[in-house]
Amino acid sequence: MANLIPEELKALIQQYLTDGVLTDKERQVILNKAEKMGLDRDEIDLYLDAEVQKIDQQTDAAVRKQKGKTCPFCGGSVPQLTDKCPHCGENITPEASTELQEIFDNLEEALVDFKSGKDIAKSKATVERFMRKAKMYYGNNPKIQKLLEEVEMESAKVEKVAKANARKNTVVKILTYNRKITAAVILAVLIGIFMLFHKSDEAKIENLYEEVSELVDNGNLDKANKKLVNTTILKGISEHGTSYIVQYYDPIYLKVIKAHINHGNYEAAEELALSYRGKIGNDLSWAEAPTYIYLRSLYEKEGRDFSALISPDDFLSR
Repeated sequence: MANLIPEELKALIQQYLTDGVLTDKERQVILNKAEKMGLDRDEIDLYLDAEVQKIDQQTDAAVRKQKGKTCPFCGGSVPQLTDKCPHCGENITPEASTELQEIFDNLEEALVDFKSGKDIAKSKATVERFMRKAKMYYGNNPKIQKLLEEVEMESAKVEKVAKANARKNTVVKILTYNRKITAAVILAVLIGIFMLFHKSDEAKIENLYEEVSELVDNGNLDKANKKLVNTTILKGISEHGTSYIVQYYDPIYLKVIKAHINHGNYEAAEELALSYRGKIGNDLSWAEAPTYIYLRSLYEKEGRDFSALISPDDFLSR
């Protein structure tokens, strides 16, 4: 582009850029002249921007060279070729500058993580590690001081939110724990009630067995028989199914039935067996009852008619 610009126009541009500044009026004069020379106005405008930027860069470089470098410890300006800060007296080494940059980078990264709520525990550990180092070695550096203030402020906010969340989680855990405890207590009470009734039913059946056994042993077989005929199956037992009826009542009925058989009174044994069968109310459970198995085996052995007692669910008798 520069090769296409006439020397006359170049000289005018350099004249205006001598002070390093190109005013709007100066730019307009150059563009008007370029247009009269038959040059593209927009291309010349871009060329001017590039030239101004080049001068700005040269000026910045000159200023930096004049100012020298920045002390990583206090932030003061240090002349070139000087290894000791004239402000704080610290020795300036490449390692110190590198370390300061590392602290900046890590603190800024941790600050971003703090604000985003990302991996707070890791960010906090990073902050604490580099804050100690920054305060110890570079605490007088204005940039470090400003960054530390911002990090500390964000850290305090995060801590506040974390504590609030912790309290909230604690409350939730307590409520959850209390619900579990309440559920466990209710379950324990229900089990206790069930066991209480269950033991109560077992006690009643045990008493019935003792009473019937005493009547049988004392020769009062008719009273024992009548007591069983008039016995009502306990609700707590029947609610658990017919197998429970057999489990708890069969030994009592079998004792009286055997006593009838031993006295040769098969008719009384059958009548009591039929009464017991009716109270069971289930042919399969009746077929599995020890009383039924005993009578069937006995009747088969003695060749007696078992049809009145036989269960339709007795597969062995088919």
